[in-house]
Amino acid sequence: MKKFFAFLLAAVFAAGIVVPAQAEIKLPEDIIQPVTTGINGVYSLDFDTAHDSIEHVFSLYPNHPFGHFGNAMIAWARYEYEFETSDDKQRKVFEKTLDDSIGGIKVWLKDNPKDPNAFMGIGALYGLRAMFAMRNRNWVTSYFSGRKAIKNLEKALELDPTYYDAFFGLGIYQYYAGTLPSVIKVLAKIVAIKGNPDKGVAYLNLAREKATFTDNSAKLILIDVQNNRRNINYYAPEKSLQYIREIRAKFPKNPLMHYVEIICLFETGHYQEVLAGGKEFLSLIGSDKFYKDIYISRAYTAIGTSYMALGQWQDAKTAFEEGQKAIASQDPSRWGVWNEYRLAQVYDALGLREEAKKQYKKVLSYKDKWGFDEIAREGLKNPWKPATGKGTGPLPPSV
Repeated sequence: MKKFFAFLLAAVFAAGIVVPAQAEIKLPEDIIQPVTTGINGVYSLDFDTAHDSIEHVFSLYPNHPFGHFGNAMIAWARYEYEFETSDDKQRKVFEKTLDDSIGGIKVWLKDNPKDPNAFMGIGALYGLRAMFAMRNRNWVTSYFSGRKAIKNLEKALELDPTYYDAFFGLGIYQYYAGTLPSVIKVLAKIVAIKGNPDKGVAYLNLAREKATFTDNSAKLILIDVQNNRRNINYYAPEKSLQYIREIRAKFPKNPLMHYVEIICLFETGHYQEVLAGGKEFLSLIGSDKFYKDIYISRAYTAIGTSYMALGQWQDAKTAFEEGQKAIASQDPSRWGVWNEYRLAQVYDALGLREEAKKQYKKVLSYKDKWGFDEIAREGLKNPWKPATGKGTGPLPPSV
């Protein structure tokens, strides 16, 4: 679930920008429709439509912060989900778009120095840069980008105390900075990173209840928080299932929202529904234009891991081996390599230790883009012990 967080940041832009009559935030009337169309495009992973809509915004208002914000979010969502963070060319496109977008909003701010929308937008983009740098273990860039993110979000609230969308970014900072892994906490002390997870969850709920742009995004982050078994104080997977069903009702065609519901069903112990959902998800690949071949591994993750949770080890073995064959012509993706690791666990559960070792070595043969090497090495040292239900671990890649 942690890796899903990247798309949640992209959802800041894509979170329901149709402005109600009572909203404090004001937009030019001729921007609302193209931005709304762009949002629907992002939520359906129809990036061509989203891009065309953003270009229309720019044609009306050059350097408008929503245009730049939208461009960066589209580039991020494409890298993260269309390309499964596995395409270095798309990564470079994202990095350049992010830099250009931050620069563009700075130009806007020179002429509009009291626009809270611009401060919220640039704050969110600095936050995205901070999370991207943290993923790539560039702690210094992450720290300084995070500082800029908070500064700009607080400025948005200073200009407009009712700008509840700013609480979304502040909530992310407070929660994640307050729950940093121990290896990072040492660095956090050096550079004075502090967070308060209770305050972060409170801010996220405030955005969920009152934000104009980020109410759905706040729900998505809260799903991540509430599905995290390590933070027992906030663990509430049933509530996560409620939130994702609310979002899917608004955007029923988005395969990623579909898959998050499958994740939440797994976390709530509905393993037969996960199995059925995984098979349905697989059947839509190739028959629905938004269910792309790159999602094949996700489908087999759901199918194979649900069999593991049910203790049906032979069926799990068959599912993961079928998944291997189905993506044989694809470049390795995070979900594909995760399934290679899961297959090793299944071999261990079946007592096929030599096959398991080969699988762990196969995981280690890939460049460690996603942090799987440590658990694969552990698997080589000690056989994985069969476990069912939640003992199999979370459904998505987890390290």
